[in-house]
Amino acid sequence: MSLPYYSEYSTGSFPFPEDNINPKKKDAEWARKWGQAMISLWLKNQTAIPYNKVKEIQELRDLANGNQDITRYQKILLDESEEDGSMEGFMNISFDVFSVMPKFLRVVEGMMEQTEHQVVATAIDPKSSQEKEEMKLRTAFNMKYHNIISSIEKGLGIESGSEFMPETIDELELYAGLGGFKLSRETEMEEGLDYTFYISDWPEIRKKIRRDLMTFNAFCIRDYTDQYAGKVKLRYVDPAMFIGQFSSSYEHRKLEWGGEIIQESISNIVKQDPTIDPDKLQKLARMNNGLNGNPQLTDTDLATAFSQDTYKCGWSGFMVDVLDYVWKSIDSEYWTTRKTQYGEDLKYREEWGVVKNTDKKKTEIYPIHMEYKAKWIIGTEIIYDFGYEQDILRENGKDVILPYHFYKYPDKAIVQSAEPALHQIELAHLKLQNALAMAAPAGVSIEYTSLQNMKLGGNKMEPLEILRVRKQTGDLVYKATTHKGQVNIPGGYRPVQELQGGIGSQLDEFIKIFDLYINFIRELTGVNQIADASTPNPEQSVGGSKMAVAATNNALRPIYSAYLTGKERAAKNACLRMQLLIKHSKKAYEGYIPVLGRAGVEIMKVSADVVDANYYIKYEAKPTGERTETIRQAAIAAMSPDRDGVKGIELPDFLLIDRLLDNGNLKYAEAFLNYRSRKNKERQLQLQRENMALDKQRELEAIEIKHRAELERTTFETNEKIRFERAKKEIEEEFEAKAFEREKEKIALQATLSAIGKSAMAPSESSAV
Repeated sequence: MSLPYYSEYSTGSFPFPEDNINPKKKDAEWARKWGQAMISLWLKNQTAIPYNKVKEIQELRDLANGNQDITRYQKILLDESEEDGSMEGFMNISFDVFSVMPKFLRVVEGMMEQTEHQVVATAIDPKSSQEKEEMKLRTAFNMKYHNIISSIEKGLGIESGSEFMPETIDELELYAGLGGFKLSRETEMEEGLDYTFYISDWPEIRKKIRRDLMTFNAFCIRDYTDQYAGKVKLRYVDPAMFIGQFSSSYEHRKLEWGGEIIQESISNIVKQDPTIDPDKLQKLARMNNGLNGNPQLTDTDLATAFSQDTYKCGWSGFMVDVLDYVWKSIDSEYWTTRKTQYGEDLKYREEWGVVKNTDKKKTEIYPIHMEYKAKWIIGTEIIYDFGYEQDILRENGKDVILPYHFYKYPDKAIVQSAEPALHQIELAHLKLQNALAMAAPAGVSIEYTSLQNMKLGGNKMEPLEILRVRKQTGDLVYKATTHKGQVNIPGGYRPVQELQGGIGSQLDEFIKIFDLYINFIRELTGVNQIADASTPNPEQSVGGSKMAVAATNNALRPIYSAYLTGKERAAKNACLRMQLLIKHSKKAYEGYIPVLGRAGVEIMKVSADVVDANYYIKYEAKPTGERTETIRQAAIAAMSPDRDGVKGIELPDFLLIDRLLDNGNLKYAEAFLNYRSRKNKERQLQLQRENMALDKQRELEAIEIKHRAELERTTFETNEKIRFERAKKEIEEEFEAKAFEREKEKIALQATLSAIGKSAMAPSESSAV
């Protein structure tokens, strides 16, 4: 970014052009002034990421990749030559960078890659809210009169499906919170957003965003409409090349203008605007000759006429810096209302700036918020792709939303925090190399005089020959005394002593330095020893390991949160842009049919035409397969009776839970399972209590019946006994009466017989007399 034609914008005055002008005068020159003002503010360090941070960002990226400039270390360890400025010294080392930062970043990226997300689109416009409320009321009605409706359906021969039906108001509210009343357009929008992220190659964008956040705590995304494909897409924007309005907000939501410096070839620029003057293009080629990575051409080659048909000139492939930018503007409209001869109000549009305020006429000014776009080849007068932005996005139907989603966190990023430690590790590594290179190998120390004048077998041997014998056989022959009998080796030293080689205790010092600064990096970044798995401790408990990993996750949460914020904002814009595109473009309408189906595309088109749906977009972490299967198995187990014979859920409940799990609504599925199981448990316990009460009542009734039967039996037996006694007595009385009668008859008979006997005896007595 040190091109010569940039310098004029770093010192001069380049204010933003006046906005309150006739829209017809908002031409290419007006757009160029916007671009000049933006570049000037950037070079003067008054933008979201100032120009003086560009070099620092590149250095941090090199540091993150382990490709930092080695001259930093050469200036410390070597001497600078006074003649040509080259580095000179006596260190026998290689200055290849030794860095642990790529490993730490790979660990963080790996941890973040483990979490996938799913989009949740919730329509929050009044029409959609009303439809959901109607669905909720309809379900409440069906819930209240479920038995009657089922009887009617049964009578009509209609089979009732296994669709879930809430049983209480609390359950109805929970069902609504679980997303039970999801509109078809919400589902279609989720499918459309998933497709948008797919065709935008989101995994690649995601990696760049996370790397930027870990390197310097900033990232940028742009949503746009691909005019050739007729699709909504997203693309990564290099924050170092982003030129946006400064804001104290981390999310920079209220940008009035924003853009980015991109590089385009001259031939590609001509494709976008064939009307550009060839002379201006030649001048542009001369400006970038040998710069910006372009080759150095001769004046003859540069003078070659530009052919719009063949692109054969040598400089047609030159890459040039282009400011691709958008900005908000207000195009005011003037409308006058006057009274007709019939007393009616007639409203018509006036020319811009014409105001008529009389007794019969009154002019009102309506500010229309618009969004302009342009591409300006920096340092030239060439403006192309200028005009209104395609598919202007409006929040709440009025406020214009720019397509840039920029986020900047003020704290130091992971790489920024670790920078001092990384430099110290590299210096220690370079010094270790030098110590290894300068270290003497292992050898021997020889007392030479003790090996002189030696004779073996009558032959005199030189000291070197004796040493050769020692190397080959391990034996050493030497003289302890001289020819005069004096001790040849004062102090009793051995003639040959071994010398230790290597760097000795320095190695331990270097190891301690490495460990010290790597631990510094762990403390500063939050990526602890368990998370980076460099030296796993076999004695570390599973619970302790999980706590250590959780601590790392907490340290990375701001990065995770910032990433989700940017993704949700981009999805929100893509949602609005998709509706407008399908509504106004037949090509887009047909292009989305393979993705959403004709019915789905028609639903989105109707939503844009009639409902004007506004969506609340959020991304939720998808549950892990292990956790999902755990809840599914718990739901299956809840369908079986427990030891008390109680079933937690029924089949319709399980089907709802299974659908929630398939959609990734883990917390909703778990909450519903717990709620439904608890309610069923309460219902079963209540039923058991009712059954126990009924059994008790039946037991009392049985006792009462038994008592009554016993009483009746006793009464019957008593009555029978009385009847028996009465009959017996009657029989006895009858027998006694009959016996008395017989006795009377007997007595009467006896009396009769006596009377007869007496009468028979009487004449005899008379005659005797």
